[in-house]
Amino acid sequence: MGTLGVLGLELVQMDTPPTTAYLQIYTEKRCMANCRFCAQAKGSSADMTHIARGMYVPADLEAVVMRLKTAYERGYLARACIQTALYDTWWEDTVYLIKSIRRESRIPISLSVFPLSTERFEELKKIGVDELVIPLDACTPELFDKIKGKSAGGPYSWKRHVDGLKRASCIFGKVGTHLMLGLGENDEDAVKIISELQSDNVNIALFSYTYIPGSQGNFRDKTESSVIKHYRTVQLARYLILEGFAAFSDMRFENGFLVDFGVKYDVILEAIEKGEAFQTSGCPDCNRPMANETFSKIYNFPKKPDDEEIVSIKMDMGLADRIPQS
Repeated sequence: MGTLGVLGLELVQMDTPPTTAYLQIYTEKRCMANCRFCAQAKGSSADMTHIARGMYVPADLEAVVMRLKTAYERGYLARACIQTALYDTWWEDTVYLIKSIRRESRIPISLSVFPLSTERFEELKKIGVDELVIPLDACTPELFDKIKGKSAGGPYSWKRHVDGLKRASCIFGKVGTHLMLGLGENDEDAVKIISELQSDNVNIALFSYTYIPGSQGNFRDKTESSVIKHYRTVQLARYLILEGFAAFSDMRFENGFLVDFGVKYDVILEAIEKGEAFQTSGCPDCNRPMANETFSKIYNFPKKPDDEEIVSIKMDMGLADRIPQS
């Protein structure tokens, strides 16, 4: 909806417009995969216009492509992000969409897709995709199998996804993945896979699990305060690792909970005050406003958190009494 608002195809009230156009090819067929959190899954009865909290409203292809060109040229949008689903003609439709955009505009294009052959990765790069994302979603092989793999009745495997990331990185230079927190992992599970992926030159975008009515499982069985503390802890650990301030090997965990970031406290304080750790992570120019948040609780800030929001982040982490507030 935010994308349609920026493109002028819907009247949408926004305090922070998306800087990336979020696109998905519309089909009345459900995805042949069966990811248990997804509204599109073959076993889901959820509204197919949703992915997490985001609503995808069908719009005319030609109108979207032409307005993307204008929005990019005027600086309203800096990237287009295409989300795929698995159905009979997904490849032909996806290639058609990418070529349609590229004929009209030089806007950078990201594609979120499952593992493909090396030849198809090369074709995607050739026709204009500059950022490729293969979502793991789950933080461990066991959770992956339960949520979107064989045990979930899906076609995916952790091994093939990791292999796809490695092969794609040889072609694109750097690839991305999504990790969805709240599926049953703990701090240690999440921070460990972030560290491993980062060492393999994989960019990690964090999402918060959002239950969609009609999807095949509600995995969030914790209180909101423990959910947000887990999310903030992993956000900060990710930032410290990616920026080279900390290493997973120096961090300390107790029963899966991160209790020591392995760096001096002034480094932690500076990182929190800066706020970048808690902004939307992902491809360049992606701010993804309201993708999995509500106005009462923001997980990924679409712009630099203000002083009041920094105080809220400290409270989320249980640090308000230990760290001086702004």
